[in-house]
Amino acid sequence: MKKVELLAPAGSYESFLGAIHAGADAIYLGGVKYGARAFAENFDEESLCRAIYYAHLFERKVYLTLNTLMKQSELEEVEAFLTPFYDAGLDGVIVQDLGLLSFLKRTFPLLELHISTQMAITGPYGVRWLKELGAVRVVPARELSLKEIQILKAEGLEIETFIHGAMCYSYSGQCFFSSFLGGRSGNRGKCAQSCRLPYQVVLEGKEKSKSAKEEYPLSLKDMCSVKLIPELLKAGIDSFKIEGRMKRPEYVAGVTSIYRKYIDICYQNGMKEISIENADWEALRSLYIRTDIQDGYYKRYNGKEMVTIQKPSYSGIDEDYASSIYEKYVKHPLKAEVCGFATLKKGQPICLQLFFKDVTVSLEGDMVEQAQKRPILKEDVTKQLQKTGNTDFIFSSLELDMEEDIFISVKSLNELRRQAFELLEKEIKYKSEVVRKESRIQNITQSFYEQETTKVKKEKSLHVVVASYEQCKITMENPLVKRIYVSSDLLLNKYDQLVDLFKEASEKKEIWIKASEILREKDFDNLERLLKLSTNIFKGFLVSNIETYSYLKYHNYNGKIGLNYHVYMWNQEAKEFWKDKIDNFLMPVECNIHEWKQLQDEKAEYLCYGRIPMMVTANCIRKTKGQCRGNGVSYKDYITDRYQAKFFIQTNCNYCYNVVYNSVPNSLHQYLENIKELKGQAYRLDFTTESENETVQILNAYASFIENDKGDFGFLKEYTTGHYKKGAL
Repeated sequence: MKKVELLAPAGSYESFLGAIHAGADAIYLGGVKYGARAFAENFDEESLCRAIYYAHLFERKVYLTLNTLMKQSELEEVEAFLTPFYDAGLDGVIVQDLGLLSFLKRTFPLLELHISTQMAITGPYGVRWLKELGAVRVVPARELSLKEIQILKAEGLEIETFIHGAMCYSYSGQCFFSSFLGGRSGNRGKCAQSCRLPYQVVLEGKEKSKSAKEEYPLSLKDMCSVKLIPELLKAGIDSFKIEGRMKRPEYVAGVTSIYRKYIDICYQNGMKEISIENADWEALRSLYIRTDIQDGYYKRYNGKEMVTIQKPSYSGIDEDYASSIYEKYVKHPLKAEVCGFATLKKGQPICLQLFFKDVTVSLEGDMVEQAQKRPILKEDVTKQLQKTGNTDFIFSSLELDMEEDIFISVKSLNELRRQAFELLEKEIKYKSEVVRKESRIQNITQSFYEQETTKVKKEKSLHVVVASYEQCKITMENPLVKRIYVSSDLLLNKYDQLVDLFKEASEKKEIWIKASEILREKDFDNLERLLKLSTNIFKGFLVSNIETYSYLKYHNYNGKIGLNYHVYMWNQEAKEFWKDKIDNFLMPVECNIHEWKQLQDEKAEYLCYGRIPMMVTANCIRKTKGQCRGNGVSYKDYITDRYQAKFFIQTNCNYCYNVVYNSVPNSLHQYLENIKELKGQAYRLDFTTESENETVQILNAYASFIENDKGDFGFLKEYTTGHYKKGAL
């Protein structure tokens, strides 16, 4: 039976040592670029190569986080950045960007590719597709239940899941909150944790009470699933992941040691239920716990008990306990065991051989002489050669083939030992480097500036997303709208009312289905119903996640497919990857106009109006407040922040998720002339909470621009231009 891997975080070299010494089987860490924890201490080239070497001495693994979305200029530097770590024997990389995945598979063929939870993989079709692309492991969305994880495991990839630490309120990779409020993108490793701020909740659009208390409805308690270890092991999960690259070495070592203990106990007792000692519960609670602990989504879909509500801050750390952890696990390095054999014979140089795993080194030193006075004793030779000092090694055995009545100086013994261990270290590193260097394939990534960036005047269509019957009707009547994306929720709830509209308009307009933001096993019936509808009227699907795309692929869907907000395309590699797989894509809303120019493409849509979906969440604001709707879709609830900004919430009971929308819409009406110069299919308008009158005004203004190169947008008083100028950090 293959044993589970215990995977620990390291934001610094001390944390790395603490994890190794406390019993982690593998460590995930970040370099100075491309990681989803940009504000961790992270590892420079020397310390990361040292970490890989040290881990391999003890048969542990190191995975590097490259789990951010990459701009083209960054992707062009990945090969140079990653090469020294690959040559040093790096075991795997964790990725979010499909362009990067494609590049790494081609360039570093011996490197394991792990799919980050940032890709929000929620079902078996996505796992199957990623396996075809060369991934060996998936870290699925943290929101999945144990039953769903077992279904994913049946697809034949390794499955890694989080077992302890902080939790995001949004599906990872589906959150723009930090990005649009403060410019720091979670997709770029710079999340400002806007979900940990206070908000007031208003349900059904009722006016907010002046006495309403600020709460923390978006702040989840930390996960602690130690008591679930037997069930997680039985489910066949391959790797248990501890969160915490931003946390102290004492946290990493302390948490790792406790999970190591109970994993080992489970294997010893045949996976029976375990009892957690009170001292271990207290230890876990003393190591950075946010208010209280809960065991994640393994046994629940969502719930009030998961949310901190009143106190999102960390309780701190017990410094006395932390000091004892540091002393035990961080301060004192491990020593790898070697075997030694020394030959000492008169008239010959002393020879020392070292044996470590499949590496053997042999080194000769000074000449062994006939003793003139007091001969050197066997015990003296053994004592000196066994002084491994600051090396990473210790002798498990040392044999001597030694004549009597001989002499060699202590200095000579010490020098030989020092040089032999230096040679051993070099040989261990060299063995890995030779294999890796031979496997590398040099790539020349095409620069942004080699792409065609000349101005191309091309008329664009108007594509519109609708969420209500009224919006749909108004849009159908506008002759300049060429494509309409109809929300799957609207279709599921009001298809009979809409079908006559569709029949009238389908000859003049393309009508597509906008699929759900998240697709999970319980939602397959809904998508199957939509597929059956799509055969006659609907020309395509607009997809927001990998699972929906993969589901369509494996069900032989032959209509058109477009990519929405959360299936990202930030670089030329990603464009090349998707080129033959899709019909259009939404230009990334976190990129600025200069980056749009570099990514411009005939298949691109440009979001010119719409409220940005700031979060997609499995947890539900209404359920947290004890008022679950149970059916339908509503836009009447909202939360307000400290500045009284309203963030409207789509409470979606068809799929059981929330979408939190920005307090004001994005509108790029003042930059339409610039966008007109870019290659692309369409200007896109996304309607969500807009009334009939607002929909008419917005639609007419943008239609007027298309028709006359000008439109009256004076009615738009509150809006943002998002990342158009600066882009996300």
